[in-house]
Amino acid sequence: MKKTIFLLIALFLVSSVSFSQTISKGKVPKEVKKTFATDYSKAVKPEWSRSDDNYKVEFFVNGIKNSVTYDESGKWLVKKMSISSVKVPKEIKATVSKEFAGFRSSDAELITAPDNSLQYHLVIKKGKEAYDVYFSVAGEILKKEPKSDAQSTNKK
Repeated sequence: MKKTIFLLIALFLVSSVSFSQTISKGKVPKEVKKTFATDYSKAVKPEWSRSDDNYKVEFFVNGIKNSVTYDESGKWLVKKMSISSVKVPKEIKATVSKEFAGFRSSDAELITAPDNSLQYHLVIKKGKEAYDVYFSVAGEILKKEPKSDAQSTNKK
C-alpha cells in the first residue's frame, strides 16, 4: 500500500510538472526558498517552475542533475537525482534484461519520497520504441508507460 501511494504521488507530480510554468525565483514562496537554500546550499543553476500549488526546482550539485518538488509551505514532496547506469541496482538490471530483451536504458533517476522510500525511473529504448519504467529497489516493475516520439527526443 505504501508503495502504491508513493507511486501515485510521484506519477502525479511528474505528470503535473509536464504542465508547469517556469517562474522567477521572486515568485517562489519564502518558505520554499528557505528550505531549498538550507538543504541544497551548494546547488548551481536552479530553475523554478510551478504547477498548481507545487513548486519544482531543477539544479545541479557536483555536476549531478537534481530536482525537488515542494508544496507552498516548503515541505518537500519528491526528490529526484540523475544517476549513472552503474548505480542502478543489479535487481533492476536483471529485470530489464529479462523483461526488455534488446532494449537499453538511457536515462536513470533515483526518486526519494518524504518517508525515505526509494524508486528508480529508467527510460528504456529499442529503436523508436521507448518506455518510462518505474522500479522498486527489489527490481519489481511498478509502472510502465510508453513514451511518444516527442517525449523520447526532447528528454533533458
